[in-house]
Amino acid sequence: MNIKIRPLRENDLPDADRIFRLAFGAFICLSDPMAFAGDAAHVRTRWLVDPAATLGAESANELIGSNFLTNWGSVGYFGPLTIRPDFWDKGVASRLLEPV
Repeated sequence: MNIKIRPLRENDLPDADRIFRLAFGAFICLSDPMAFAGDAAHVRTRWLVDPAATLGAESANELIGSNFLTNWGSVGYFGPLTIRPDFWDKGVASRLLEPV
């Protein structure tokens, strides 16, 4: 599988949001995984803070995951890191952590 890690672009945000909701909703076994986080805009707001500190994973020209990096003074952290469930356990998350 060919996975490319690249900066997340603004036009990726709807797909990244869908993957965020689906991944977390599936992980906690919601009956409707897409209902995860309600109307919260976690992906867009994290991207707006620092678009250069966001990563996207793609395969076959489709976004399959994302990761958001944050520098908070002397503390750095990442997340949410989310992968489309059909790509779980295929090493995508590891690839999104390499640049971190």
